[in-house]
Amino acid sequence: MTKRNSIHLITLVGLALGLATLFPVRAAAQDKSPFEAGVNYNYVRSNAAPGQCGCFSLNGGAGWFALNLGKSLGAVAEISGQHVGNPDNSGDGLNLVSYMFGPRYRWGKSRLQPFGQTLFGASHATGAIATGGSGSYNAFAMAAGGGADVNLKPHLALRAFEADYFLTLFKNGVNDHQNNLRISAGLLFRF
Repeated sequence: MTKRNSIHLITLVGLALGLATLFPVRAAAQDKSPFEAGVNYNYVRSNAAPGQCGCFSLNGGAGWFALNLGKSLGAVAEISGQHVGNPDNSGDGLNLVSYMFGPRYRWGKSRLQPFGQTLFGASHATGAIATGGSGSYNAFAMAAGGGADVNLKPHLALRAFEADYFLTLFKNGVNDHQNNLRISAGLLFRF
């Protein structure tokens, strides 16, 4: 399967998940809203350059949708984007857009609700730091981690924090993978 076909498959799965949320879902004894949507601020600490750290930070945001399939399990679709303008005074910039999907598990029914999730998909990078010139690249992406939401009202919650291991597999001439840390906070709305 080519990278282009993989991205099309991931997009179709996301659209199917989005369409599924248009129809009311009622699980037996479910006490949560079947649908959630949220926005997050993202901070990503990247080690994109191989060898010496070459670490730099990206800032951006994410929008996500979740379909709760039961009391604890949900399916999540997320689109995120981050940017850095001039890492290490290189004069190069980087834009990174990721499309990921996967399961989320929540614990407890209190005001504070911890969760864990693993998302899989693709990232799209543009900018000279990613491509060595002009153009863009696509690569596999994965985020695994968790956080906690604080319920403010029945249909509104604060994403107090989220921390993820954020893996991308862009070619870099050495090991072709980047181990990144992603920290997020935001709001979520329940429907």
